[in-house]
Amino acid sequence: MARRLLLPLVAAALLSTAVPARALPAFARRFNLACGACHSAVPRLNAFGEAFHENGFKPPGTMWTPLPGTLSDAVTQGMAVWARGEFFEHSDFARGPSPRGGFAVPEHASIYLAGPLTTSTSLFVELENTVHETDINKRGDFVNSDTGGMQKAFLMVDLPMLFGLHGGHEMDHEMHHHDMEMGMATMGDGLVGHGPMVMIGRVDPSTNFSYAVDRQLFHDLPADTSETGFLLRLGLQPYAFGAKFFGIFKRGDHTLLPTEPTLYNTEAAPGVDVHGRLFASKVLYQFGLTTDAAPEFLDRIHTAAPYAMLRYDFGDQDGLNGSVSVLGNYGRNAYRVFYLAPAPLPLIPLAVPEETLREPTLREPPSPLHRPPPPPGRGSITAQQDLDVWREGIGANLRRGPWDAYGAYTYDQVYDVPERLAGRFVRRAQGLTAELDYRLTHSLLPSVRYDWMKAGGFQSDVVFEPGPRESQVLHLQMRWYLFEGDNLAKVPIPALLVLSLRDSVNLTPGGSHPFGAWRNALLLGFDFAF
Repeated sequence: MARRLLLPLVAAALLSTAVPARALPAFARRFNLACGACHSAVPRLNAFGEAFHENGFKPPGTMWTPLPGTLSDAVTQGMAVWARGEFFEHSDFARGPSPRGGFAVPEHASIYLAGPLTTSTSLFVELENTVHETDINKRGDFVNSDTGGMQKAFLMVDLPMLFGLHGGHEMDHEMHHHDMEMGMATMGDGLVGHGPMVMIGRVDPSTNFSYAVDRQLFHDLPADTSETGFLLRLGLQPYAFGAKFFGIFKRGDHTLLPTEPTLYNTEAAPGVDVHGRLFASKVLYQFGLTTDAAPEFLDRIHTAAPYAMLRYDFGDQDGLNGSVSVLGNYGRNAYRVFYLAPAPLPLIPLAVPEETLREPTLREPPSPLHRPPPPPGRGSITAQQDLDVWREGIGANLRRGPWDAYGAYTYDQVYDVPERLAGRFVRRAQGLTAELDYRLTHSLLPSVRYDWMKAGGFQSDVVFEPGPRESQVLHLQMRWYLFEGDNLAKVPIPALLVLSLRDSVNLTPGGSHPFGAWRNALLLGFDFAF
């Protein structure tokens, strides 16, 4: 959520100084901060940046916030534009189509409105347009389309501040700065804590996880589909956060690809999130509830997915530091599966009229007029079943100097699978993602990421041919920060421009299955924010 939740951080559009960091110049101007104060590398947050977000987009320990005095200040200090994605791709396939390559429209463009509204309440809104969104049409073909709407939109409320429970909150915050660090504020008679903070709206639940979904240096690459409606390659996204099951759907009839982030690790979902700390602890608690309603807020709710997460922070800001997170997440009717079931048998009339089947006239069970065997070849019908899912996971990050390391592992299991699918539907799945980044120079940032997934779901069906349900992908990338808001002599406005060269290599190629049909993808991308 740093990327989008910290408007400034994420759009690098409003923070304007510092090392490659995605800090909004808006937040920078409002709080007189440099981008590097919150970011180790855009859009990654350092320990201070994480505390900045925890504190409702305010510096850690701050109980007072400067509010815009005019409409012009409100726009310049709370608005950003960010475009990112790949503008060129060249993909090789193990079999099937010849190499595909060419220029394309970048995947994402967003407008952000964010920042504190009062001392206790902050706002975050992201209006996003996404191209190459993959779904199945009514003919059963995979197609890409453009989507847009309100991706994220929520209020963050500091409950103790709202109800006046922070001791000394009426005094100048600078007098108490030495008593507050990492978002901690004095409460009552010596009770120290942070929050609880409540987010309500379309939230990004994993923003406080050690390895956040929406804080990636590698852009999410959409699925590749052929002109005839076949899926050539699944989306290249962190496997640990994916749905991990083949042949499942969400919101009734929208396909859910195995690598698409879901549940707690979704990019955004309507819900309520609570997080905070107690007694100046290094442990952050988080719990909440999300649903699967569509981004337009008009779709009805089909499911509920409660979650709980604990994160332990260690180290200090200037040396070795990091965190470890554990997660539990349960999705009620979160997925749906379609399958063929035998057509129901016709009703068999009874020898005794139905109105006479009352005590005491009925002395014995009624007998049918005849007992024919089930008719041969009676046909089948399309049936559906909603599935519950349990997800447990662990994530961690480690930071020291120019090095950043991130990793996450999740285990998913679905329940209520129809008996008709016994032996054909795998109920368990796993995913792992690990990443290492190194700040080579102020402008160059090489990264490597490894993804592994042992997927579940249908072993084969009419959509996905039989093939490997295990995949490994290695991503290599170099990001080049051409300019940032910290060099206003070179760039007249607070802005960020990053170019990236990436090669994603399939370590398990082979067959026509979308896990193995492709060999590698060479990509050129960019991030531009102002």
